[in-house]
Amino acid sequence: MRRTRPTAVVATTLVTVGLLTGCAEELPTPKAEAPVAEAVVTQAQEREILDKVAGVVEKVTKQSQADDLAPRLAGPALDIRTTQLKVAAARKDSEPLTDLSMQMQQVILPSDETWPRSSYAITVQPKDLTTPVLMAFDQASARDQYKLWGWVRLLPGVTMPQFAEAELGSAAVPPDDASLKTTPTDAIKQYASVLTVDKDSKYADNFADDDLRQFFRDYGKLQVDAINKEECKGAFEVAYEPTKDPVKAVRTADGGALVMAAMISKETITAKEEGCEIGPPTKTTQALWGDADVTNVVEVNYQDMVAMYVPPKESEDQISLVGYEHVPSSVSNG
Repeated sequence: MRRTRPTAVVATTLVTVGLLTGCAEELPTPKAEAPVAEAVVTQAQEREILDKVAGVVEKVTKQSQADDLAPRLAGPALDIRTTQLKVAAARKDSEPLTDLSMQMQQVILPSDETWPRSSYAITVQPKDLTTPVLMAFDQASARDQYKLWGWVRLLPGVTMPQFAEAELGSAAVPPDDASLKTTPTDAIKQYASVLTVDKDSKYADNFADDDLRQFFRDYGKLQVDAINKEECKGAFEVAYEPTKDPVKAVRTADGGALVMAAMISKETITAKEEGCEIGPPTKTTQALWGDADVTNVVEVNYQDMVAMYVPPKESEDQISLVGYEHVPSSVSNG
């Protein structure tokens, strides 16, 4: 007679947003060592852009009508905010929504006279005491409006690279730029490998260790330990890959680059012992689970944004993560 095994309770103590909370000092406004350009967008124009984007975000947040985001959000930002609104509706609360208030402590304005153009801005610390948000804005052509293209929440205590003063402007960096430790495109591909297999990646030494990698180590151990308490042979895996969205990069004062890119990822939690069952591990994944049958597998798909500092080629520094966003988009039983 086969012994009936209890359903394993999957640990929920660690949540990603917990990595991004805590007191954060306002970032200093850096100065470029050798200004050689002038911004093609003034700070007053940037403020107008921010106000218009903020107005759309606030209106949509109140009305939960994601279709109305398109006039002022594009690319990964549009996808991620649409997903966050879906999750918030499923949970019946606003906790999954990143605070996209447009009160800024620093702006990084473009010096390029061609299009597309990108500007960047860092918020003051939100009222919920999560860390400041780094946002990227994109203007596809001279006739298009600037739109919010992507954002990350900065890591606690992160040291941001320095940029030219806002009125001088900062140049865009091509995705295949060879003046860096590695090109922006390759940096994202390599980091996807590191996030997937950690120290087993052949690129692991190119990157400083960071809170996101540590989170996955800790979170995976919690899930496995919870399943193993029921003698169910738990396993935890993650897999990352860049999306087809363009990589954004802007020159830093030392000749390096701040690189932003979108990724997708999948987290798989498995109870390998026959007869064991597990369910979704967090409030958000439970909301997305719906009425699906419980099995021995939980798969969670995510939409992600990462931002990293890539040093100039001659530097001895490693590439370092400065912020990320990690948003569950769907959950299944495998």
